[in-house]
Amino acid sequence: MAADVSSLRSNISSSHAIHMTTIQDTDGEYHRMTLDDDRNVLYFAPASDSVQDTVEPPTPIELSEVVAVKGSRIKLRYGLPVNLEPNLKNAPDELYFYIAFKRDKYRWRLREVTYTFMSPSDKAMWLDLLCSTIRKIKCRPQTLLVFVNPFGGNRRAKRIYKRQVEPLLELAEIEYKLILTERANHAFDVITNLSEESWTSIDGIVAVGGDGLFNEILCAAVKRAQLDVEKDIADGDISSLETPPMRFGIIAAGSANSIVSSIHGIDDGPTAAIHIAIGSRCYVDAATVHEGDNLLRISANAMSYGWLGDVARHSEKYRCMGPFRYNWSALRTTIRHPKYFGRVDFCLAKNVDPPAEMPKCSYPCVRCETEDFDDEIYPYHVTSDFTHLICCVMPCVSAFSPYGLAPFAGIGDGSMDLAMVCNVSRFANLEIMLKVFFNGGQGLVPFHRNVKVFRVSRFSFTPANLLRDQEEYAKRNKQSTWNLDGEVVPQSAWKTLHFRLHSRLISFFGREVDLKKPTRRHVLCC
Repeated sequence: MAADVSSLRSNISSSHAIHMTTIQDTDGEYHRMTLDDDRNVLYFAPASDSVQDTVEPPTPIELSEVVAVKGSRIKLRYGLPVNLEPNLKNAPDELYFYIAFKRDKYRWRLREVTYTFMSPSDKAMWLDLLCSTIRKIKCRPQTLLVFVNPFGGNRRAKRIYKRQVEPLLELAEIEYKLILTERANHAFDVITNLSEESWTSIDGIVAVGGDGLFNEILCAAVKRAQLDVEKDIADGDISSLETPPMRFGIIAAGSANSIVSSIHGIDDGPTAAIHIAIGSRCYVDAATVHEGDNLLRISANAMSYGWLGDVARHSEKYRCMGPFRYNWSALRTTIRHPKYFGRVDFCLAKNVDPPAEMPKCSYPCVRCETEDFDDEIYPYHVTSDFTHLICCVMPCVSAFSPYGLAPFAGIGDGSMDLAMVCNVSRFANLEIMLKVFFNGGQGLVPFHRNVKVFRVSRFSFTPANLLRDQEEYAKRNKQSTWNLDGEVVPQSAWKTLHFRLHSRLISFFGREVDLKKPTRRHVLCC
C-alpha cells in the first residue's frame, strides 16, 4: 500500500493512533519508521528528510504479510524456519521481522529484515507494540484444528507436518490441536462431535494429507453448519447452504493434491502453511451430489464418470504402487476403451449464453422425440455413449494434469465446467488425454468435434437401464463408477444422480492465482 506525503500527513493528524521512531537498517542508513495501527501498515522514510521535504513516497510494509516480529534471531534455511530457539548472540537493540514474500510465480517463503533501534528500551516497547498489533489483525487465525493422515503421501505426511508446518505455526504463535487420523471417517466423526464451544471458537481446520482427507473434513463441516441453521442439506433444490464459520486449509501430502494445487498454483507445503500463518482468505465453490433424497457427497474439485472413473476404481487395487498406480490403471483402461450409454441433463450457469449448436443425441432419446418438451430445471440434454464425463468445480491442477483439466474455471466464480466426450475412438481418446496431460485443456474444444464443454450450475446423469430396453441391450448397459475428488462412488443402475453447485460455500486459507497463463511445469512421466 503506497502512500504519498499528503496522505501520511493526514494520517498523523487523524484520530487513530500513529507511532513513530527512528531506526537504522543493515546498511547503516537511518529511517523514520511510522506505524499506522488503523491500516496495519509500517511506513519507512529517510530520517534526514522532514515530512514536508520528502519527495518519494514512504516505503510500506503490510503487517498482514509479517508472520512474526522477534527480539531474537531465529534460524532460516531456504526461507523456512528450522530452529525457533533464541540466538543468545543477538544485539540488545535489534528487532527481526519475518515477512512472507513470493519467491517465484507460485512459491512463498520468508525473508528476514533486521532494524536497529536507538536503545534497548525503545526496541522492547516496539516489540510489544508490533506483536500486539499483529495479533489484532482480524484475518489472522488464533486457533486451529489440524488433522494429519499418517498414511498419506507414502507415509510422509507426519514428516511434512513436522518440517514444513509446525515451525511456521509456532513462529506465528498460533494455537493448534493436532489429531492423527487412525481410520476412515475419523476426522468426520471428530468434527461432527465437537462441542459447541470448540465449533464456534476455532478459526480454521487444516488437513495434512490428500484430497480424500480434505473431502472428509469438508463434508463434516458443511453438514454440521446446516444442522445449526436447520437446513436440509439432502434437498437438492434448496436455494443456498450455510457457510461453515471457519476457514479450511490443505498441506499437500497425497498422490494428486489437486485442490491445493488449483488454489495456490502449486502443491508446495510451505506455501500453503505460510498462507495459513498470515491468514490469507479466498472463497471456494462446492457441489453436492444427490441420489433422490440422499446426499452422497460434497465435492470441491472434480466429478468424473467413464474413463477417469474406471481408472480410479482399478487403481484402488494397487495402492501399494503409490502415485504410479494411476499410470498403470490409465494404460489398462485405455486399452479396454469402455463407453457408457446415458443421458446428461444440465442447466447453464448465470450470464452464460445458450450454445449455438447442441450435440446431437444418439437413438433412443425420449426427450428429443417428445414435442414441446420443457424442463425448467434442466433445459438442455445430451443422450449418447460417453467415453468421458468430467465436471470441474475448479481448475483441477495436479501432477497428472499440470496445466489443469479446466484451466478457465475459477475457484469461486459460481459455475462448473462440464466436459462431455461422446463416442470417440481409442486413438482419439489417447490423443485427447495426452493433450490434456502435456498442454492442459485450453485448446481441447476445437481439437476434436466430439468434445463438448459447457459452463453449468447443475446437471444430472441418467444411466442406460432407465433409458432403453433392458433385454435388448443387457450386455451394453454396463455402468462405470464416479470419481469424486479421487474417491470411488458407485451409481445405482436404476437411479439418476443430481449434481448441484453452491457458490462460494467455503472459506479457504489462500489467494486465487492466475492459472490461465501458467509457467512451464514439471509433469509425471507415464
